Amino acid sequence: MKKLVLLGLAIVLFTSCEQQDKRYTQQSPEIETVKKLIDNYNNRTYDTSVFADTSKSFFNSPKDEFMSPSETVAMHKQNDELYSKRGFTNEDPEYEMVVTDDGNTWVNSWLEWKGTLAANGKEFTMPVHLTYRFVDGKIVREVAMFDPSEILMEVQAIEAEKNMSVDEKTIKSAIDTAVKAWNANDKELMYSFMAPDIMRHTNGVKTQTGTKEYGEMMDLYHNAFKNFTVTLNSYNIKGNKAYISWTISGTNTGEFMGNPATNKKISVPGFSVWTFNSDGKAVQEEAYADNLAIFQQLGYSAPAPPK
Repeated sequence: MKKLVLLGLAIVLFTSCEQQDKRYTQQSPEIETVKKLIDNYNNRTYDTSVFADTSKSFFNSPKDEFMSPSETVAMHKQNDELYSKRGFTNEDPEYEMVVTDDGNTWVNSWLEWKGTLAANGKEFTMPVHLTYRFVDGKIVREVAMFDPSEILMEVQAIEAEKNMSVDEKTIKSAIDTAVKAWNANDKELMYSFMAPDIMRHTNGVKTQTGTKEYGEMMDLYHNAFKNFTVTLNSYNIKGNKAYISWTISGTNTGEFMGNPATNKKISVPGFSVWTFNSDGKAVQEEAYADNLAIFQQLGYSAPAPPK
């Protein structure tokens, strides 16, 4: 009798473990359905047959804002017009299926998404979490969580640029040229949109007059910092002025303001106000940057005294 009881307990424990194992897996028909759904999305082939007719899709949305399978397909097709290419990558995708205490079957996936905007060729990468609830082999709920803010801001900027006046487009072109010229240390390109007597003030003090002095300043930064880069963060054009937020970065491999190289990296935000004349030429730049942050990142607590 004792042996029978022990055998019975062993069977119960084995069955319990087997059932517990089935509550989590990374291999199942449901997971294969989700993988096929991802492949279809990447190929821009939309198949709603894997969804139940009453399925609800939520994309960063609350419980009362959902789409039907047909509405989801329409949304994807509309978004597809924005991109020259887009889709999920094969960069470490993860899939799992779980069965909840209530007996609900869910497939979770963690993926990387990449897209290139057709309007300007800019590329974006973002992580995406997708989860699907299955009933009788059909998807009855789809939930997608991701952060599209960078893409939305870029699309808004593209739309705003389309509505610019001729003068605003000239100034925007000058902004793009300035960034490109700074990064390539191309002084002739920089001079192409400047008035010959351009003035530059740095933190309220006049530091350069004329294109020659402006070019010498560009050399100063490029000689001091390897891979010196100016990144345009944002801009706003009002009348004949452009208000620009930027970040400079690089590695200090050369003398800077009389100080030896530290081989340390800097990344410092700044702000400029450019003024343009009626011919679309820049006549003044007022630049503001946190010099103390530069010295601290280089290892100085304050500017070193002159030699």
